Amino acid sequence: MSASTSAAGFSPAGWERSYRRAVRSAFARVPFYRDQWVRAGRALDTPVPTPCADLEGQAHRLCPFTEPYDAGAEPSLWIGAAAELRAALSTVGAARRAPVLEVRRAVLDRRALGPFRDYGVLLAADAKVRHERRRQELNEPALRLATAAGRAIVVGERAAVAEFLPALSGVETRVLERAGLDGAARSEVVHDRCLGYYAARARCGHLHLLWRRFHARPTDDGALAVTALRRRRPVLVDVVPDGLATLGRCPVHHTPVLGVTP
Repeated sequence: MSASTSAAGFSPAGWERSYRRAVRSAFARVPFYRDQWVRAGRALDTPVPTPCADLEGQAHRLCPFTEPYDAGAEPSLWIGAAAELRAALSTVGAARRAPVLEVRRAVLDRRALGPFRDYGVLLAADAKVRHERRRQELNEPALRLATAAGRAIVVGERAAVAEFLPALSGVETRVLERAGLDGAARSEVVHDRCLGYYAARARCGHLHLLWRRFHARPTDDGALAVTALRRRRPVLVDVVPDGLATLGRCPVHHTPVLGVTP
């Protein structure tokens, strides 16, 4: 049983308290949420659930007043935390020391996900590079990691991952298919452009919310509002990913799971 799926430490009441703390902090410290009070003309108890698409161009307003975002001096806020991918890998039961190759659309200056876990980026076919030869050159370090280790975990959308399998033909490869909530019924890890990795399929077969890092609650229209409990910048409270899901409890691990349909 992985730490991410274990019921040890999970308390519904404590989970809700963590969510309430995130809500209070967002309303007190973050322009995007403070402005919801202004539009409502009153103090709100919970934020208005916001589709991820509506956060486009809002990075500067999703940072605390005291920690503004400077696009010219720091990288994108949407890179995603290494700890969230680690939690997803733990939930699916991925081999602990196998290198992780993540299919992305931009190069990321990250060499490891933690102790004994090498990391490399494979640029997808639609990545923005000068030309195809340059894309292949940028992919070489990640492919060498896998070859040297003799095994690898490849994370990405099904079609994007398929492109790299011939180059990994001599490597023991575990593919973790990544999808959004609207494609989660067949995927191992659930990813959102804003939220990053927030759910993964455990060995029990259920799609586990990474509850130590995320809170989720149903909205009035049947969607799911997800809060990043540990994300400091950008602050993401009640963000609605594409797709519908129900929130339940795993009958094996007794922690939050998502119910999705094909």
